Amino acid sequence: MEIMSAYFSRFAAIGCGIFLATGLQLFAQQSPVHSRNIARLDLGARVDDKIAEAALISNQPTIGYSLSDGRTELVLSLSKIENIDIVSFINNGATGSVTISTSNSRLAVASSQWHQIAKQDLTAKITKVKLGPTEAKYVKFSFDVAKSGRISGLAVYPTASLVVAQTAVDGKDAKDFKESKEVAEAPPEEGPPPTLPDPPAFVFVPLLSE
Repeated sequence: MEIMSAYFSRFAAIGCGIFLATGLQLFAQQSPVHSRNIARLDLGARVDDKIAEAALISNQPTIGYSLSDGRTELVLSLSKIENIDIVSFINNGATGSVTISTSNSRLAVASSQWHQIAKQDLTAKITKVKLGPTEAKYVKFSFDVAKSGRISGLAVYPTASLVVAQTAVDGKDAKDFKESKEVAEAPPEEGPPPTLPDPPAFVFVPLLSE
């Protein structure tokens, strides 16, 4: 009886671990990408143009940053290297295209070492560009504008699955998640006696009073 009880305890612990890992995985798959904008002044992000910095990544409402006809280049620096997925901004009237390049180290704007990730036309109201996932600390925006306008609300979103892994879930951080996953994947220290049958899904043992 003691052997059976110990076996059921190990089986329940492993089952709980698997349930936790599976639940977090499903949560990661269903979590929206737009869970954390990291292009924010209060999170350590900066723009090489101070006017653009105030207009694009500060928490204060602004009238936006003016894009004149021709080429405009801005460099956004994040607080650290991030695995980024999507960039977006509000577009008010500008037409043309934007080219986005990335780097993990500081480069001159005109450097040939920038890694071009994406290029697409500016779209009305909101321009959203799929980048990754790709690693970057510096993001360069090269605007080729045919008709002037204004942009605002610059946002950079990291890869969704990494956001879930790095965000507290029920008071547990990424380290706790990793440890829970390891518990779920770890085999039991010892198996049941070979003569024991597979345990039922649920066993009810009544207590008999003397």
